[in-house]
Amino acid sequence: MDIPQHLTASPTELAHRGSLAEVFVGLELIASGNPARQPQLYYWHREAASSSAEVDYLIQRNTGVVPLESKAGRRGQMQSMYQFLDLHAQSSHGIRLSVENFSCHARVQVMPLYNAAKF
Repeated sequence: MDIPQHLTASPTELAHRGSLAEVFVGLELIASGNPARQPQLYYWHREAASSSAEVDYLIQRNTGVVPLESKAGRRGQMQSMYQFLDLHAQSSHGIRLSVENFSCHARVQVMPLYNAAKF
């Protein structure tokens, strides 16, 4: 999408890009998995009386579980990611895939979307 299209895009169009980013990451995770095993994707969802939380994907690394969020843009508080990390002590960090470059924020590693196949 070029800049004029981005500036004039409706909120609905921008929302769908987030869904596309999530689907892209899921397909990359499946495609990069072990071809001898049935691919399975896992996510985390918590419903509380005052709020709900969801992490897009959970991936296994050695004996731990790493939460993985996909974002179509640069914005996003990642509150669900931090809730997951606080509730599950075996998860020391999370991963955010977005349009940003490689960086790190607190307990979250940020990587470009194109890096999704590395997991």
